[in-house]
This record gives sequence, structure tokens and C-alpha cells, in this order.
Amino acid sequence: MKKIINSMLMLAMAAMTFVSCEDVPEPYSWPTPPDTGNEEEVITPQGSGTLEDPYNVAAAQALIQTLGADVQSEEIYVKGFISQIDEVSESYGNATYWISDQKGSTAGQLEIYRGYSLGGEKFTSNDEIKEDDEVIVFGKVVNFRGSTPEFTTGSSIYSLNGKTADEGGGNTQPGGEIKKVTIAEFNAAAESNDVWYELTGTVKNLKDGDQYGNFDLEDETGSVYVYGLLAEKDGEKKKFQDLVAAKGIKEGSKITIIGTRGSYNEKIEVMNAYFVSIESGGTPDTGAKTVTVAEFNAASESNDVWYQLTGVVKNLKDGDQYGNFDLEDETGSVYVYGLLSEKGGEKKKFQELAAAKGIKEGSKITIIGTRGSYNGKIEVMNAYFVKIEDGDSPGSDIKIITVADFNAAPESNDVWYQLTGTVNNLKDNDQYGNFDLVDSTGSVYVYGVLSEKGGEKKKFQELATSKGIKNGSTITIIGTRGSYNGKIEVMNAYFVSVSN
Repeated sequence: MKKIINSMLMLAMAAMTFVSCEDVPEPYSWPTPPDTGNEEEVITPQGSGTLEDPYNVAAAQALIQTLGADVQSEEIYVKGFISQIDEVSESYGNATYWISDQKGSTAGQLEIYRGYSLGGEKFTSNDEIKEDDEVIVFGKVVNFRGSTPEFTTGSSIYSLNGKTADEGGGNTQPGGEIKKVTIAEFNAAAESNDVWYELTGTVKNLKDGDQYGNFDLEDETGSVYVYGLLAEKDGEKKKFQDLVAAKGIKEGSKITIIGTRGSYNEKIEVMNAYFVSIESGGTPDTGAKTVTVAEFNAASESNDVWYQLTGVVKNLKDGDQYGNFDLEDETGSVYVYGLLSEKGGEKKKFQELAAAKGIKEGSKITIIGTRGSYNGKIEVMNAYFVKIEDGDSPGSDIKIITVADFNAAPESNDVWYQLTGTVNNLKDNDQYGNFDLVDSTGSVYVYGVLSEKGGEKKKFQELATSKGIKNGSTITIIGTRGSYNGKIEVMNAYFVSVSN
């Protein structure tokens, strides 16, 4: 009997232990939204992310999922309710906040990591913001510290309770004095979105094709990271390559910029930066003069004066490797004697440029070059590409990457990649162009190659014959990242160049 009682006691204790473990919530899980019984209280994703039309929290979460790692490049406004306020950090002196779409709920909240007030001061829980306040936050949202989404350090937060949205905005552009400082003095300054500094230094660690303009700026006193460079105050983001083409900015260029003092993950950064001038390592100090074709034709010949022209491509021959064509606007026409992808770029690469940017007969493009002539015919000489306004390019950017980086990228029909590798496992007389593309980092399956973007399918043999493509050829293609039955594939691919 005693054994039976002891067995029953042990079973009861085990049952209690099991129930006790079940009652313990999983660490870091989000609370379940309360069932209010009123569907109208649930806020659905909406908003464009502007101050006038901010995202709600759910829309910001959706943006994070869509953009993935690229979300750090997007500055957005998000509107919600304060759901939680952390204690003031002893190290940094400012509090961490959370916002949710529903007042009184912590469901699906976003973290505002060490939020700042409108004036750039550290924002603590002793200030005006309190729980259940309706607020607007401005900054960048990232997936940080695991899967928890949050605003980056220094994001501006302000309450709408008794206030209007036009009472502030954390990134005011210069309105008063701009302080000209060395990089050491900049690094020693306090963080602020309202104090602006002018810095001059040498460009270091600039990556090829960077659309944002992220690099180190270095002078004799030190170095600082520049988090994006605009062509002008209030300029458009993701246009750094246009600035590079117009001004000739490159690794080693000496430039002057204006920006504010910020930081990310305790790394000092020049934020809200815009271009002022280039002293060396680029185009002539006078800059490129924006002119019509008629004004260009009327100008004097010179290799030292640079002009920017915009017009429509005419009389472009198929397969031209140099980029010789007529550029036409409403004032006239001029012959372009070759077009490079960038200032000082490699010649005989026009087909790669045309494929990457979608340049073709009828495209409207902007170029920079000098005024010359040959046998009495006026020409745009030393010309290089700036931008295309219409045409058939696959998107605003084409990312040049390795096969390994391509395989690691997320699937998307909107992001285009340029890959170079060796053709393997190409079958004889294949009409589609299905093969493995191999480089030093790995291999990926190419699901068909067209002769041009949007070209006709089942024409690979004509392309292979005209270009000499075969097993062992090194080719460059552009395509998107997809998969079939779990196998990664280059999809929507089209031909750029081949070397045998």
C-alpha cells in the first residue's frame, strides 16, 4: 500500500510540474492582441511613410519584411500609440519606447531605441511623452538584435496629444550657421540634428556602384563614416551614381560636404549629408554646364570645358561596342563619338552599358562630354553616361555580384543582378539557353537566356551562333533571383557579353 501511495504522489507531482511548465510563456514572444469584438479598431497596413501620410505600425512591419536588409536605407514616418516606456539608460541618458497600432495594447509593437526629441536632445521618460500618447516617429527601421524590429538610435519622436505634426521634425535642414571643422573636431562634437558642419576630406572605402554614397571621409586629423551623400540639400536619395558621373567622385577624390553629427551602434557618422564641391580627383572644378544641343553646337571647342546634355538617342546601330549615335533635343542634333559608362571608363563596353541601363533607339538620356569636331562635323567627345529617363532598363539599380551572393539573396522579380561566370552543362542545340553558371564562389542554374531584355524565347541557338557561346565560355548576364522546386535559378535572364 505504501508503494502505491508513493507512486500516486510522484504522478501528482509530475503532473503539477507539467502544468507549471506549460504556464510559462516562451521568451521574447509578442503578446496576443486583445479580442475587442470591434473589428473597426484593428488598424490595417496603410500610409506612404511621409509626414502627411505616415505608416502605421503594421505597415512598417510589412515594409521590413519586404525590404529585408535594404530597410536600413529607408527613412520613414510611423504613427502609433506609446505602449511601453523603458527606464532611462544610465549610460546614454535617454529612454527606449515602444509603439503599437492600438491604444493600451503591446501587440506587434515597434521599438524606438533611445529616442530623441525634436530638438535633438536626449528624450527621457520625464519628458512629455507618456504611455497611450499618440505619436509620430521619424527615422530608419531595422531588424535588430534578433527578429525584433526597431527604429535606429537617434530617431525623433513627438506626441500628437495637443500638438500638430507641423510643430517639428527631427531632420531640419540648415537654416543658420554652418560650422567649418576638421574631422577630429566633428568627431568630438555632440550629436544633434540641428547643428550643421562643413567637412573637407578624401573619399575612402567607396564601393563600386553604391547608389547611396556611403564611404569614409579622411583628413589629416582623422576619419569619419559618411552615411549617404545627396547631390544637393533636400536632394533625392539613391542617386549617388548620378552625382559620381556628373562630378567624377571616386576613391581618392577630395570633396567638401555638409551634414549633421550622428551615430549608429556607437559609430560616429555624418548624417543628412549633401555635396558642396570637389577639389581633386574628379571632373574640372568649373563643373559641367547644362546646355541644349543648340548651345553645345554653338560653343567653342575645348577639352577642358564639360557640358551636360539631355536628348533622344537616334541612329544607334545594333551591336555597336563604342556607343556612336546622334543625340537630339527640340533645339537640334549632335553626333556622340562614343559613350562610356563612367568618366574615364573602359572603351568598347557600350553593349554592357546598354544592357544594364536599357539604352536603345529612342531612349532619352543625359550625358556629359566635351565639344570637339572631326572633318568639320561637331561631336560630343570624351562622353560618359549620367542617367536614362526612359527606355527599357530593368529597374533603378542592377547589382553586380558573385554567384554566392546571388544564391544568398532573397527571391524577387524586381531586383536585378549582373553575374559573370563560365558556362557549364549546356546541351547541344538547346533553344532556351539552360545551363549552370560557375564562378570562383559557386554555381547557379540559369533558366534560359534571351538575346536582350524582353526578347523572344527559343532563340538561344541564334544568340550562341552569333556570339560564340559554348561550354567553357565566360559570359555576363543580367537576371532576377528565383527558384523552382527548391532549386535556386537565374530567371528572366538576358545576355550582356561573352569572352571565349
